[in-house]
Amino acid sequence: MTSDQQHGDDAAQFDALAQDGPQQRAFLRSRWFGASPAPPDRMVLRGEEGMALAALGLAMRRRGPFRLREIAGSYWPFRGVPLAPGIDEAVLADALGRQRKRLGSIWRLGPVEAGDPELKRLRLALRQAGWHALARPLGQVFEIDLAALRQDGAWPSTKTQRKNRWRKRRLEEEGGAVSVEFFSGSDWTARQRDALAQIEAESWLGTLADGGDTKFRDPEMRRYWEDICTDPVLAAMLFGSLMWIGDTPAAFTFGIEAGPVRYYIANNYDQRFNQFGAGRVLLYDDFARAGERGVRRISWGVGDAGYKSEMGAQPGAHLIDLLFVRNAVLARLLSPWWERAA
Repeated sequence: MTSDQQHGDDAAQFDALAQDGPQQRAFLRSRWFGASPAPPDRMVLRGEEGMALAALGLAMRRRGPFRLREIAGSYWPFRGVPLAPGIDEAVLADALGRQRKRLGSIWRLGPVEAGDPELKRLRLALRQAGWHALARPLGQVFEIDLAALRQDGAWPSTKTQRKNRWRKRRLEEEGGAVSVEFFSGSDWTARQRDALAQIEAESWLGTLADGGDTKFRDPEMRRYWEDICTDPVLAAMLFGSLMWIGDTPAAFTFGIEAGPVRYYIANNYDQRFNQFGAGRVLLYDDFARAGERGVRRISWGVGDAGYKSEMGAQPGAHLIDLLFVRNAVLARLLSPWWERAA
């Protein structure tokens, strides 16, 4: 088998494992790991009969004094390892043990949702294979139980809807007609990506000396999302909305929808339109559209509890960052450093 054939076979196995796994993890496809400046080391773990058990896309990264392997892919909403359904942890542990040199004595997986059943299976197998897990807390994700809110009655409330109509009128008075575009990765245009980058430049992120964690103003991150769209399945999962006020891009949302869950990766607004809540108005429109599509849960990331809580979000899954270490003594030595690492 040539290297190209091996790459194609591994990519197909990544995609098959992601497709057969839980719907909310279906974005963990080969291109999710492969869309990066340095192509990852793809590793498909197989059982004795050749069945694919797990798929790992590994990148090399410096962390403090170490260069270590880590699971590749976007930091948000989380990183993960696709697993075969119903796999026995002992069988997976054996496959992991056979790859211990390739994985290395220290490697990282994070952020991850602490309570994810797939993660629990992987951690059990890794423990059986001799790795010790060090966990660093990253915060708690805010979530909206969209299905429950819609079932309980009109959501958003009549008062909120009236307030949003008032906000739209004031925005129009300030800058011109308000219009909203919705897009997926399948029909996302360069003009829209330029508009998202412009909003980031005019947002609070644009005031930071280091440029902030931008998704579209940063050329490398923009290429990542553009590369992801070369996979038609992933492209269809990506979603976004863009509000224009007159000819000015004013606010956007962006994320990935997997089964019943919408993960919001970024939402931002031009600070010139902050007074009348352009970003908030757009989010309400976006949530309404998600509900109409059958989305049951909004996963909204960590931080900014104030406005998220006001819009119906509640604390949800805990995010952690995991370091797997094979040597027990080294694990004890690294534990204080990892737990306080920024």
